[in-house]
Amino acid sequence: MIAEKPTLLIFTVNPVHNAPRVIREIECLRDHFHIVVTGDTKPLDASVAYLDTSKIKLSQLEYTLGKIYRIFTLGKVFMGIYPTTQRKIDSLLDRVRPDLVIVHPGAFLPYFFGKKKKFKLVFNAHEFHPKEFEGDLRWKNTWGQIYDSIYRNYLHKVDLLVNVCEGIAHECLNVYGKDSLVIPNAGPWRQGLEPNLKTSGKIRMIHHGVAIRERKLELMIELADRLGTKFELDMMLVYQDKAYHQKLQKLAAATKNVRLISAVSFDRIIPFIHQYDVGLFLLPPVNFNYLYALPNKFFEFVQARLAIAVGPSPEMGRLVEKYRLGIVSDDFTVDSMVEKLTTLSHQQINQFKCSSDHAAKVLNAERYQDSMLAEIQKLMN
Repeated sequence: MIAEKPTLLIFTVNPVHNAPRVIREIECLRDHFHIVVTGDTKPLDASVAYLDTSKIKLSQLEYTLGKIYRIFTLGKVFMGIYPTTQRKIDSLLDRVRPDLVIVHPGAFLPYFFGKKKKFKLVFNAHEFHPKEFEGDLRWKNTWGQIYDSIYRNYLHKVDLLVNVCEGIAHECLNVYGKDSLVIPNAGPWRQGLEPNLKTSGKIRMIHHGVAIRERKLELMIELADRLGTKFELDMMLVYQDKAYHQKLQKLAAATKNVRLISAVSFDRIIPFIHQYDVGLFLLPPVNFNYLYALPNKFFEFVQARLAIAVGPSPEMGRLVEKYRLGIVSDDFTVDSMVEKLTTLSHQQINQFKCSSDHAAKVLNAERYQDSMLAEIQKLMN
């Protein structure tokens, strides 16, 4: 008789169909668990059970109660648990009856330690939440305090903490005393893509991702302008801020070698950017998470077999230098990056592309999924 698979609940309140960390979890664990995933869009994998969590998100009433609490306590932030949300989570757990729960949004972590906890609990943190937007004083004095309280009170109770990079893992250990399994945001190994080697022509650069004002993407437009017509920069962006979108459009229109292009679907990113020469990301460290950024796009650059140009971000810079993937500027200024890029020849870029080809076999989701599966199996046993 074949034993029934244990049940895994992957809990998020965000879209699932384009969530890389959730998608990788499903790929890693679907052969070993009956998986139920929550969110506000369905997963791409039709074999996975799905529950809509639109009604589990904090309601407008709860946000209002939080504001009223601040007024009556002269600015203190509500650190407790909303009973209505707790009932929703308890009802979800009663319905699914999981053996293992993986929680993604840090704000919901406290709700999984109720009297009904009869499962192993994993917290898969996408950022270092207590400092996510530390440059915003209002956020720092509200959500910054809430996340610090959650980490102090609950992090040591989770059965497994998963973080995206070594820098954040060290911070969780140093500040909150909790060790982590590091699983970066690496994509799957793309077989069959060969380095696109060139001996002449313009050097084509690509940057892709969400257009967030704090990332100061205008610096890369200025960079391309300074580099001149030997270089071209395409920026494939997803916009959340209309005013910032308009600002970038205006800057790009005034720069001869910069284009803002339409985004492609998640599964088409790597084959699309393969046509370029250099993956570019100059990210000023305006907050803790930006300093230790190791984003999806970095690993997509590798899988697309591109040369890579980044600022001295510790996590990205370490991998660029370790695998000889490209260049790391001396600081986060446009001047420093211009100095590095202008020295590049096609021969050097080709060498970096070949290094990316070798690194693609190592810096991929499959390698990290093996580590994740081993830790989960150890946990369940």
